[in-house]
Amino acid sequence: MNRRQLFRSIAIGATALLLVGCLGDERTGEVQTSSLGANEATDYEYVVPYGTGNRLDGGEVIELMPPTLDVRVGESIRIVNDDTRDYMIGPFFVTAGQTLAMRFTHPGKLTGICLVNAGGEFTINVVA
Repeated sequence: MNRRQLFRSIAIGATALLLVGCLGDERTGEVQTSSLGANEATDYEYVVPYGTGNRLDGGEVIELMPPTLDVRVGESIRIVNDDTRDYMIGPFFVTAGQTLAMRFTHPGKLTGICLVNAGGEFTINVVA
């Protein structure tokens, strides 16, 4: 198994654990989300640029996401992964080349590990 396959296997396993509530993923309140259409405007947009994985491998500190994002019910987020590597970004697993877009529909808190934040964690506080 080469390094890329090993990383992908670890990422898939970590995602499975995260989805069942492990690895520090925290969801409080009635946080719910709904998917957005490709052309819908978003309130918060973040892009993981091509080459981010190489920068991380080189020891660079990456600050693409804030440690905490405060949003209101009805607001939305879009995360575009233009890199060739998959990433955990808080409560979300965003695969290479994928765009994740969703609207927050209920108040609460989402927290998870973040591989593109120097603090290693991304928290979203959703308020009414």
